[in-house]
Amino acid sequence: MDRTSGLFSAKAETLSRDEQRAIFEKKTLALIGHAYENAPAVRALFEREGLTPADISSLEDLPKIPVTPKAALVRMQEENPPFGGLLAVPLESVQRVFQSPGPINDPQGKGEGWGWEEALFACGFRPGDISVNTFSYHMTPAGIMFDDSLIRIGCPVVPTGIGDREAQINILKNLGVSGYVGMASFLLQIGEKAIEMGLDPKKDLSLKAAFTTAEPLPDSLRDAVENMFGLILRQGYGTADCGCLAYECYHRGGMHLTTRAYVEIVDPQTGMPMESGEVGEVVVTVFNEAYPLIRFGTGDLSAIDEGHCQCGRTSPKLRGWLGRADTMVKVKGMFVHPGQIQKVMSDFTGYAAYRAVVERTNNRDSITLLISGGNQSSEAKEAIEEAIRKVLRIGGAVSFVAEGTLPADGQILEDKRTWE
Repeated sequence: MDRTSGLFSAKAETLSRDEQRAIFEKKTLALIGHAYENAPAVRALFEREGLTPADISSLEDLPKIPVTPKAALVRMQEENPPFGGLLAVPLESVQRVFQSPGPINDPQGKGEGWGWEEALFACGFRPGDISVNTFSYHMTPAGIMFDDSLIRIGCPVVPTGIGDREAQINILKNLGVSGYVGMASFLLQIGEKAIEMGLDPKKDLSLKAAFTTAEPLPDSLRDAVENMFGLILRQGYGTADCGCLAYECYHRGGMHLTTRAYVEIVDPQTGMPMESGEVGEVVVTVFNEAYPLIRFGTGDLSAIDEGHCQCGRTSPKLRGWLGRADTMVKVKGMFVHPGQIQKVMSDFTGYAAYRAVVERTNNRDSITLLISGGNQSSEAKEAIEEAIRKVLRIGGAVSFVAEGTLPADGQILEDKRTWE
């Protein structure tokens, strides 16, 4: 079976750049009109800026609309629950409601998907591939996102979620699973466990294609996984709010932009578009009527390369994740921001200072909350670690340090990871 070529949506993926832009413009203008009439927050934004939909007659006019940063969604939903005035359809037209870190409520309209089909097909998934989906199906949308897209391709899904590695291995072996969706670092752990069990992942398992997102994929991790299993490993880029935004094909060299959203690279300070190839913030307009995000600021940094790819897809490529435009960091696939660290510590008084430090060892992320002063008992440590799990939705460690050892620079969250 050829897993290195072919297209999921041949017509959409091979349009000329001018044809692509014309379609994006038509869909963007239609979305703006719909959102203005049906989403109170969008109308309020336009009125504050002295705009009407008639003022946006082309994609060149889009920068007249301010960027809405991810952090603003949290505030909007706190002030106007549950969707911050952005829901643009009746509630009976909402299929699911997810909650992503922030917390942010993410409604999914009936029939609206997340667009990972093109990405999975480009990675090598084909109809009939039994595929494990190791992303969580609980609260956050990742599990359902990929479940939906795998089914649209014709891949039977085993919804393992995040589970015991030995159980994952038994499923891979007994069902002849050929597709894996999840974090690459977890797949590496599965392979290491399989070797401990006396198996050869390349010979005794049947994995042929693996798709990863939610964490950086350095060459060292990619090579380790591909060599261990003898498979194709490719990555994509998206958010819980938007779904798929870009993805690698077999030939790599960046990530093809999705056909389901209009992606801009802008100056994080001004919101104005950057020149092609320059680094800026990824800003997205997603063509979903239920929850219209117009010029949504992801907070991620990247650049767009306008070159052409031998795979036949004509979309430009996103250069990949190049850092954060704000103070958020992604740890174990989940966004963490300083406000969450403050929330963790809000119920624990008497401490002089604290700082959360993110590190990465052997392709595994860790977060440690350094705390000085106050109650340094084992009971306090356990209570704060439980608060970390509750607020951040990931595990973290607490380490008590002597007073005066933490820098007095006001930084609450520090990312010490390097990607080599």
